[in-house]
Amino acid sequence: MNIAQWLYLLVSISLCWASQYDNGGDKNALTTSGTSENTTVRLEAIEGTPNYKLIKSEKGTQWFPEREIKLNSCVRRAQCEPLNKTTCLGVKLPYNRTSVRLTFYDSQYQIQNQLELYRELINVPKCWAVIQPLLCATFMPNCERILDQDMVHLPSYEMCKITMEPCSILYNTSYFPSFLKCNATLFPPKCENAAREMKFNTTGKCLPPLIHTDKKLHFYEGVSGCGLPCRDPLYTEDEHQQIHRLVAWGAGACLALNLLTVGTFLIDWRSANKYPALVIFYINVCFAVASMGWLVQFGVGSRDDIVCSKDGTRRQGEPSAEENLSCVVVFVLVYYFMIAACVWFVIFTYAWHMSFRALGKIQDRIDKKAAYFHLVAWSLPLILTITTMAFGEVDGNSVTGVCFVGYVNHPMRAAMLLAPLSIVLLLGGYFLLRGVFSLVAVRVSSKDVISPRAANKIRQTITRCSLTAALVAVFICVTFACHVYEFRNAESWKEAFKKDIICRLEALKEGAARECGAGARPSVSVLQLRLLCCFAAGALMASWTWTPAAAAAWRRYMAKKCGCSVEADMTRRARKHELIARAYKRRNEFITRGRLSISLGGSRQDPVGFCLDNTSPIDYPDDAKHESGELSSSWAANLPRFVRRRDALVLPAHHHSLSSTPDRRNSQDSQISISLRHVSVESRRNSLDSQLSVKIAEMKTKVGRRRTKHSKVKRKRASVRKESTPSIESQISRYWLQAVAANNDPSREEVKFSFD
Repeated sequence: MNIAQWLYLLVSISLCWASQYDNGGDKNALTTSGTSENTTVRLEAIEGTPNYKLIKSEKGTQWFPEREIKLNSCVRRAQCEPLNKTTCLGVKLPYNRTSVRLTFYDSQYQIQNQLELYRELINVPKCWAVIQPLLCATFMPNCERILDQDMVHLPSYEMCKITMEPCSILYNTSYFPSFLKCNATLFPPKCENAAREMKFNTTGKCLPPLIHTDKKLHFYEGVSGCGLPCRDPLYTEDEHQQIHRLVAWGAGACLALNLLTVGTFLIDWRSANKYPALVIFYINVCFAVASMGWLVQFGVGSRDDIVCSKDGTRRQGEPSAEENLSCVVVFVLVYYFMIAACVWFVIFTYAWHMSFRALGKIQDRIDKKAAYFHLVAWSLPLILTITTMAFGEVDGNSVTGVCFVGYVNHPMRAAMLLAPLSIVLLLGGYFLLRGVFSLVAVRVSSKDVISPRAANKIRQTITRCSLTAALVAVFICVTFACHVYEFRNAESWKEAFKKDIICRLEALKEGAARECGAGARPSVSVLQLRLLCCFAAGALMASWTWTPAAAAAWRRYMAKKCGCSVEADMTRRARKHELIARAYKRRNEFITRGRLSISLGGSRQDPVGFCLDNTSPIDYPDDAKHESGELSSSWAANLPRFVRRRDALVLPAHHHSLSSTPDRRNSQDSQISISLRHVSVESRRNSLDSQLSVKIAEMKTKVGRRRTKHSKVKRKRASVRKESTPSIESQISRYWLQAVAANNDPSREEVKFSFD
């Protein structure tokens, strides 16, 4: 052997050692090597499993190893057999031998039948798109002879894991037997498989009632690619129609009553524009707008446009950039104005509470707070509305036909709806009860002072307040109960619907008739009760104008529109001698109490009937139509002289004028005070009522007669007293004339004098 041959032998041995080292030969290799012309094959055992990694390394440039770019196949010993069918789920297989050892079926015929049943997974689109490679790699795997042994190629763990989320609804059903459960033994990680390169038809459909959607937010839980339809499947079509009819009649009746109340205020705005009655006007305006929001759905195609997305699913998480603003607009109409009505109701109860505590003094105090009332009533609902839209919690509902807060997210509905309602119940109930107690106290303490008409009005107001408090409490409590019922049972309804979907999918796989019950469903009666409470609350607020004063306002308005005489039908004029006779009839009251109130006519009330006056005289007529005749200002100013001249008020022991007081023998000082408490002039100009209120500060002139030992001082004090009386009366007349001069039409006047 020459030198050249020895060199060739040494180079060959060196290359063999380098090849052995490069192919990773170690103690885990099943064989040392298997060689072909260009490829070296080696099986490496996967620790703890009967599986192997098939490592192939091609001869080539060693500094760019192929195995670092391409994954290795994973195999297991199995018995190979020729394929009876060369296609799997409609796709041609790139090999011609397979094995049935990866399943618990005994023949390819059984496997082919099972694969056909798996075609029903097309009803779960996202699952169908990712599970087909796994099914073919498991039911019809590639099998070949490697190193003189039959080896079946295994699907990888990644192929199995990718199916878990899209197919989660079926993972614990017959669609996923034990040999399809993802684990490292059955599915080794990071393995190459020929099925991953096959091109399958990924087109799927949704099992009714689910519909196809590409919006992840609308995916039904466990069924990716499908969502709930706009029409709620938990309610039947007949139940949908029942709720729609209830909304139409309830919202329509509520709107009609609220508009009637608003019109009642508008036709007699001068008399109605005062608190607390004016709050009723704003409450009814809010309920009227909210009712319009409920009724928008009955336009042609409006309901689908409001509650349905473009892909046919139910609207969720509004506002969104893909959809129009119809859902948001309806939400603002319903939610904002219903919350505003609740805030106005609390303000109403607060005004009750304040007015009943101080009858006759509250008007100015409430008027000064009107700006604060409006600020609170309109800003708080606005804050809640903006917050709800900022969190994207506006959802549509095909049953009610509107968009509202928290149809999907129940905690958000509890925070944005039930929490404000609970505050309304607490604050409103507190002020209502305080107002009722104040009225009861007024009625008990002033039963000998107030007139029968005022006592009757107080009794009616107590009844109305108590009834309103009870009904509002009932409405809110029933609403709470209905929402709590929905919150507690929503999960069971969803679970029952999910089981029904799974049952129907399994029935398709089994190929046999199988009854799938609907399970638990929401009660339509509870929803109807909740809606009735909402509309009944609006009707309750409208009922505050169902009073004789409101009816009289409408009669005056209709008479004016028809050109009829309003005065002839509406009033019975009191004559002057009747007014003086009433003062004479009450002469004993002046003797007993030292005080006398004389009323020269009636005043027009607000539509709610809250015009309470605890100084109404006892002889004031119960007939609300009673008015004084055309009284001149001079006659009204001289009424005390007329009474004094006729000697209508005479004290039993001492003869004094009307402006004098009973002799107080046990007192060191005596005083005579004449107080003009209140002058109110009301007139009608061009058949329109106008009201002029002139309030004059209390004017007192006290003339004291101090007893002394000198008679000259006594006579001087007496002369001062005598001279002061006519001057005071002249001042009263002057103030009265100034009040009347502010209105040129004296056709309807009301004057109240209080003499102490």
